[in-house]
Amino acid sequence: MTQQIVSKAVGIDLGTTNSAVAVMDPADGDIVIHRDPVTKSSTTPSCVWRSPAGGEPVVGRKAYARKGSTPEPVTSVKRLMGTRTTVDLGGERRTPQQVSAAILAEMKRQIEADVAAFDTEGVRWIVDRAVVTVPAYFDQPQIDATREAAEQAGLEVLGLLHEPTAAASHYCWRTATQNGTFLVYDLGGGTFDVSVLRCTAGTFEVLGISGNNRLGGDDIDAAMARHLQKMLQADGYALDLAPEKDPEDALRFSQLKILAEGAKKALSERTDYILRDTGRLTDQQGEPVVIETLLERAELDAVARPFIERTFTYCDEAIARATDRAGITLADVDHIILAGGSTHMPLVRQMVTDELCGTAAPGSPRTIRAACAGPVYEQVDTVVALGAAVRAAAVGGLSVYDAERTVRVSFHGTATTGRATTSVGGTVKALTDGLDLTDGQVRLTTAGFEDQADLSAEGAFAFRDVPVQPDAESSLTFEVYDAYGDLRATAGRQLAHTSGEQRPTGGTGGAAITAKAVLMEVDYGDGRTGREELVPAMQQLPYERPFEFAHPGKERVELRLFQQSVPIQVITVLVPSSTPRGTAIHLNVAMYENAAIAVRGSIGEISFDVPIELPVEREMPSEAETAALYQRFKENLGYLAAGPQNTAKAQWAMAERAFQEAKESGDVPGAVHEFRELEQIADAVSRSGGELQPPKRDFDDLVADCQGLHAHLVENGVPEGKTFDAPEIARGIEEQRLRGEQAHAAGDQRAYGEVIQRLQRVFGYLQGLMRSERTAAEIPPAVRASAQLQADLRGTEELIRVAEATGRTAESRELSDIHHKLRLQEARIAADPEGVLRDISRTNARLRQLARILIDVDGGSDYGVPILLQGGGPGQGRHQ
Repeated sequence: MTQQIVSKAVGIDLGTTNSAVAVMDPADGDIVIHRDPVTKSSTTPSCVWRSPAGGEPVVGRKAYARKGSTPEPVTSVKRLMGTRTTVDLGGERRTPQQVSAAILAEMKRQIEADVAAFDTEGVRWIVDRAVVTVPAYFDQPQIDATREAAEQAGLEVLGLLHEPTAAASHYCWRTATQNGTFLVYDLGGGTFDVSVLRCTAGTFEVLGISGNNRLGGDDIDAAMARHLQKMLQADGYALDLAPEKDPEDALRFSQLKILAEGAKKALSERTDYILRDTGRLTDQQGEPVVIETLLERAELDAVARPFIERTFTYCDEAIARATDRAGITLADVDHIILAGGSTHMPLVRQMVTDELCGTAAPGSPRTIRAACAGPVYEQVDTVVALGAAVRAAAVGGLSVYDAERTVRVSFHGTATTGRATTSVGGTVKALTDGLDLTDGQVRLTTAGFEDQADLSAEGAFAFRDVPVQPDAESSLTFEVYDAYGDLRATAGRQLAHTSGEQRPTGGTGGAAITAKAVLMEVDYGDGRTGREELVPAMQQLPYERPFEFAHPGKERVELRLFQQSVPIQVITVLVPSSTPRGTAIHLNVAMYENAAIAVRGSIGEISFDVPIELPVEREMPSEAETAALYQRFKENLGYLAAGPQNTAKAQWAMAERAFQEAKESGDVPGAVHEFRELEQIADAVSRSGGELQPPKRDFDDLVADCQGLHAHLVENGVPEGKTFDAPEIARGIEEQRLRGEQAHAAGDQRAYGEVIQRLQRVFGYLQGLMRSERTAAEIPPAVRASAQLQADLRGTEELIRVAEATGRTAESRELSDIHHKLRLQEARIAADPEGVLRDISRTNARLRQLARILIDVDGGSDYGVPILLQGGGPGQGRHQ
């Protein structure tokens, strides 16, 4: 019998503390998760050790057993992903990707042993493809590093799935839930993630994401270790440790963390625990530390509570984003799903219940509650890996190779259906240069059915109305023929029919989404810089967008990419000095389903393709930086209302405490991370409670423009037949100026935006009268083109202000693109003024549409300017 090689995609949870791997069975009816043959555990410690004498790295429980000894194993490497930091592994420096690749290779090896059980005569199963999970709030360098690690481990990465999405996927699959809204609370060993998701007819939509990439069980273990350290110091032991400076102290603190972690696990199961250790730890004077003490759960709760309290600020952010995106509030959440090993602590489950579920706990600021009485607490250690396996089956399907691996037949979707007939599709690919399958065919044979389909130019095929045996498995045979009718490959697939409830898998797409916007810092060449949004936050993937702006006139052009305040890469392009300023810089930004980002572009004749580069590590923030940031936060805090002000204060206090603790312990990466958290809090306060949008100087400019146009028309008159009530318009402009000043002083963005809108409509009306003063025939084309271009640039800038003031992000982005394109026309005016006028004419049509969307909500200029100035307040409503 000819052998076939079958590849089934697996799901891997690459965790900070523990990792897990799972795969759906051949019929996609159940999930197989790997269990350690000795301990029967379904998780593996994310721990890597290598003997100084050389040899292959050891991963898992055997490496974990080396904790607290010399040389220590590498743990919690996930926190270092996406950085330039290296670690010592058995006397050799290794990157975080290399260490993670060793863990992923172990996951691959483990599940290969389980998949081998699927082998039958003539069919051998292999593992070469995977869906790997990542925290939802990972930055782009961390995502890229995870993908690189998986590829180093010999895996084709089908997708990098957000851990909360994986948890929700498994819940819906396990309970056959087709519809609902979920909040996933994922507190793992090193990270905290929260996502709000909606499942509609079995397909997921991510509505809100937040989290912290350095908040998890590791931090609670370290805090518990410091608690034990103080107890032992009070008992007379010399344990004034400086782990960041002294390797021996680092080893002592590591041993304390092992004891603390054991106590945490024990106290999660019972209310008290006798901690015993007979001299494994020695103090700084070489004395054995003998420990026998009763620990109570209340002690663990006191240590852990500040960390858990902090998670709810991120829950609030995720819910707020879901509200902005889809109008979803906490009241719309049907289920709260727990994930991550740290949710084993009873305090976590109690606080989630008190803060988010059922009836509000006394003193809770959250009056809106979820519909559920309590959170779902099931399989929290493995739910992410199980959900990844479900998604892997849906997006990865099945790949079948012939024995020589000359042809691959890939089948879409899962192998389970509830229908009497189904559709089966896939692709065929020749893997050798000498094999041509152009114009080939695929023949399908199953019990009582035979059909034939042509291969498309891309190698795709599809069959419809394929009968399936009721409540049984159907064997399908696919024969691949080339254009000459020669049989080139045979592939088999089983389809399982079930008459029970259909378990949703989330479909073959839709789960890939960006948690954070990708921004680019642009130098406009006139002393101004700005950040342009390339990929929006919460954007469905894949996503691609062209982007264009003008060359600032420098020989070295740097385009810096950010996610929030985190630099992720720098595009450096050397431009010949002969390149004229204003030359178009074209960019094409693509972000794929596996979260890879690619930036390609050109400046004139120069093309560039941007490689992924890790950002330069930030140094420990100075006292001056810290003081300046706090001053900015404090100055803008007063502009907030009482509720948001209290929330911002709480967020600041939590992040500042974590920052100071990291700084005092010498933890530079931790301090930098928390300082960025503080920066983001300060930025949010500045946007919410500081200077309104657009800035006050732009408001003043708009008022001055309206007054200037009005004065010009009063002095020079308006064309015959045009309506111009000069005194009434002057009163209206002044009244809107006063209303705008009052709104700005009160920090009222809504009222301020409405004033901007009305003044912009007046500006457009007066500008229209100005353009009618002289006929186009009297003005030379170059002068007309220049005047029209400047007017359109100014008009576009005013529309951008309106869009920003009224929160119209999509329109603001489009108007920014139009503004860049208009600026590029300046260099063409002298050579081709008529062409510039034609191009501007096409742009004007869209500008008028956008102006109607943003401004003419009451009917527009057809009703005359007095209507435009209405909107409440004394003296309004006289010209209805």
